[in-house]
Amino acid sequence: MQLNIDIEQHKSTLFLDFLKLLKKDQMINDFEVIDGKPNLSKYEQEVLNDISNISSAINDADNGIGHKKALKINL
Repeated sequence: MQLNIDIEQHKSTLFLDFLKLLKKDQMINDFEVIDGKPNLSKYEQEVLNDISNISSAINDADNGIGHKKALKINL
């Protein structure tokens, strides 16, 4: 069986000590700590950042903030 748990950084030491205790008492077989953060390239991080800003850009445009351009996009 596999269990994924997301632990806050400042609580991780306490949780790892607890897992070691459970392993020592043979309540669990084994555990493995993996880094859940994907390794994204600089370009991929920039694209994700741009995507996350789309909603605020739309809100700004609805509120009249920004510059109007003669560009029209149909989806």
